Amino acid sequence: MDSCYDDDQHEVTHRGALITLLVVIAFLAIVRLRIAGVALERDEGEYAYAGQLILQGVPPYRLVYNMKFPGVYYAYSVILALFGQTAWGIHAGLLCVNAATVLIIYFLARRLLDDGLGAVVAAATFGILSIDRWIMGVFAHATHFVVLAAMSGLLVLFHALESKRTIAFIGAGLMLGLSVLMKQNGIFFLAFGLGATVWIEMEQKPKSRGATARIFALVVVSSAIPFMFMIAVLLAQGVFQNFWFWTFQYAKEYVSLVPVSEAIFVLAAQLLTITRANYCLWVFSAAGMLALWMTPWPRQTRFLLTAFLATSVISTVPGFYFRAHYFILLLPAVALFTGVAVISIANRLANCFSGRTARTLAGAVFVAISAAYIGIERDYLFSMPVFEVSRSRYGARPFLEALEIADYIRARTSPSDRIGVLGSEPEIYFYANRISATGYVYVYGLMEQQRYSVRMQEEMIDELNAGHPKYLVFVDVRNSWLGEGQLFKPDEKILAWSNRYLQECYELVGIADIPPSGPATFVWENVASYRPHSDSIVYTYRSRTETPCSVPIKY
Repeated sequence: MDSCYDDDQHEVTHRGALITLLVVIAFLAIVRLRIAGVALERDEGEYAYAGQLILQGVPPYRLVYNMKFPGVYYAYSVILALFGQTAWGIHAGLLCVNAATVLIIYFLARRLLDDGLGAVVAAATFGILSIDRWIMGVFAHATHFVVLAAMSGLLVLFHALESKRTIAFIGAGLMLGLSVLMKQNGIFFLAFGLGATVWIEMEQKPKSRGATARIFALVVVSSAIPFMFMIAVLLAQGVFQNFWFWTFQYAKEYVSLVPVSEAIFVLAAQLLTITRANYCLWVFSAAGMLALWMTPWPRQTRFLLTAFLATSVISTVPGFYFRAHYFILLLPAVALFTGVAVISIANRLANCFSGRTARTLAGAVFVAISAAYIGIERDYLFSMPVFEVSRSRYGARPFLEALEIADYIRARTSPSDRIGVLGSEPEIYFYANRISATGYVYVYGLMEQQRYSVRMQEEMIDELNAGHPKYLVFVDVRNSWLGEGQLFKPDEKILAWSNRYLQECYELVGIADIPPSGPATFVWENVASYRPHSDSIVYTYRSRTETPCSVPIKY
């Protein structure tokens, strides 16, 4: 971008920018390390358990059924191998992923905005927004890994469009393809990359359609390589059929459950949640969106940033669920427009002040807004006990209690024993480091009004009957059975069966009584006289006999 002044001394030097970024990353690391021991939530539990199984030689989709592509499972397996199989290790791995993403966004912003100050602001904005608890930024969701791979791919792609090096186009395609394997939403960033490639090439060489087509094909083919490799591996491991059912057939049902008429209300509620502590930063970014079109900016910058914003917004839409962590996919765009806002302010102030003063004042606006967020969330960032971090964000969901329950089970089982969970708490399997008797680590799909729900209930019942877990955990917590935003009534077939199964084959040995706030009450072994006081309870059962015990389904 052409600034309103051209004095190089007013530009943020590359070295100075990197030093500033290191300070920002150090701050983020301090915050993340302080709360790295926060309990895993259920998505993290799924990824951690799948990653743990991979390290044991068990492929995805054999004992973990889910509609996500397996890239995040392998990413977790690497993190577990490097940092240890604990919640702390997983969040330490997330720290590294986040720090790398901050740096990549800096280089991407420097290329797109052509301004050092704007690039620093964009990278810092992403870092600050991505530690927010309300957007679930401190939890290692798949969206973090999508962003890292997608932004890496786009950075390499823009470099390739300048250098015209074949290897760079191949690298860009591979990274963008990898983002899709992390979670299917990554396909939107791949589409943006392909669209940007065509637009930039046609702008530079409007008559060279053949060259543009060759570059386009090169990126497309390269992006398909990770997917084709994944298919080959899954076929070799004998789990392709499960993969296809869960990631295509069931996924198609899943994204059609929320009616369009409800989407706007779900979106509004989530936007209020994710912006509750950093509203000013989001508004400042929105001002950057206006400034992009109301102040002088190059045509290419306007097109690319606007298209990138549209892509990022669309990536949060599939299924109309608008989970809070989906908006992590939007953060790079929000960060870039925050950079635009600061640059635009500096350019306007340059009419009245020197270039250095104008940029200092513009940067100070961003610092003040960021400081306001830090002030609002100072308790969470610097002093809140780790258990309260989880409870403040997730309420009475049994994430804190899962560790003690798993410890109890692990101490009383051998590695060859199987366990089960009636509920959606896969983190228990991970903490206990025990094999699940069923691949249904979530029960949400069983309770949904979709064509496969009855089949899923019957399959889970059959697997539990056949596997007869030594310990079985029943999660009597509503949101462990019905997902957030689900408004329908569940089919109670599996609930009726589980009551009979537990009565005939198991004895109650543990109760976790979970209040809305504060620590839970645990009662082990002598549970007959205990009466729970809350609405969220987790029951732990032990098999009455070593021999298999099964209970048929009543139709």
